[in-house]
Amino acid sequence: MRTGSKRSIHATYQKNNMLKALNLTKKYGDRLVLNDVNLEINPGTITSIIGPSGSGKTTLLKALSLLDLPQSGSLMLDDLNYTFPVEIKDIVPPWPKVSVVFQQLFVWPHLTLRKNIELPLEVRGLLNENKDYLEELYTMFDMKGFIDRFPNEASIGQQQRVALVRALALRPQYLLLDEITSALDVEQSEIILSHLVKIKEKGVGIVIVAHDINFALSSADSVCFLENGKIVKQGKPYEFLLETENRRVINFINSVSLGELNVKIYSGLAEFQAYHVALLNRLPENSSITIIGGLGNTWYGSMGEKYREYDGLRIKKHITWNMLMYEYGDEDRRLFKEHPEVNNLFVLPKSIGNMANLNVNSDDTVVLQIFGPTPTIIEIKNKALADSYMHYYKDLLAHSTRFLG
Repeated sequence: MRTGSKRSIHATYQKNNMLKALNLTKKYGDRLVLNDVNLEINPGTITSIIGPSGSGKTTLLKALSLLDLPQSGSLMLDDLNYTFPVEIKDIVPPWPKVSVVFQQLFVWPHLTLRKNIELPLEVRGLLNENKDYLEELYTMFDMKGFIDRFPNEASIGQQQRVALVRALALRPQYLLLDEITSALDVEQSEIILSHLVKIKEKGVGIVIVAHDINFALSSADSVCFLENGKIVKQGKPYEFLLETENRRVINFINSVSLGELNVKIYSGLAEFQAYHVALLNRLPENSSITIIGGLGNTWYGSMGEKYREYDGLRIKKHITWNMLMYEYGDEDRRLFKEHPEVNNLFVLPKSIGNMANLNVNSDDTVVLQIFGPTPTIIEIKNKALADSYMHYYKDLLAHSTRFLG
């Protein structure tokens, strides 16, 4: 860590534990690339940045990491405060506390993958004391089988893991990722995402610039929509899927892929009842069904005599209902009294308007239920959608009260 007058002039200590941008502005000539951007990244969270090409996403990452300095605004990094404009020679570098992985992987072709990862530690004289930590990372990222290959012997997905682990080797507190899955297929992207969740759980704040909405929304705690250098909308992933007012955001979400959508529709009383019984048969034991907007006797009535079969099967397989209810009745009271271990029931506040009944199943299917003379089920299998609605459930749960019969 550097000391001396430069720090006292250009980096002041504050009691913060976050990466926070305030009114960041960046121009290239007359072109405004970042326009008064405000963004807060907390440790142990994932923030996704989406938006059309040329909107300033990569420039924002460079500004947050001080690789390309803004012309105005300020940046707080835990206990440091950078105020712009400032010359690059006069700042306390944030690296490796902040690490960036760009779309271009920058792996040395003449070194093995292991040596590519070890090199930054070796030049700092830190390799020996971090050997055990590196082995933990290799295990976490499932790299033991290819870690001693050369880059030309490894797949793009394997090289991408090398780039991530190399950034993590220096123990950053904030990890900024620029389109790191653009060259990967869906399976490899999901592998990378699963590793990012593990990193987040270790307390690292992660920022992801992503073109793939499925990747951007899955497991993100916050999403920012950037257009013409300005953050147009920031919120939870589900807020983007439920957006009804901002036409620009709606059009963008509708124009990009949510990944593979497997949509099935079941219409009529017989299909409605058969679907729910079949769902329990396909879910493994000890699974869960998350219900947003339980309607009490409305649902039980639509199940008719099939409900007895459904109820017996659910209890037998120990499939838990996590339910937020608008309405409840005698059957809900019975379930709570007789089988509390598989019925986590909560009552939504009156201030939350009644919406369509939604189920999120543990197999990443989202179910929209429509009641009436012809009960209808629309089932969508999509992990990003399921993850987004699970965030929605957790937010609503915080404002709900436990059902006590």
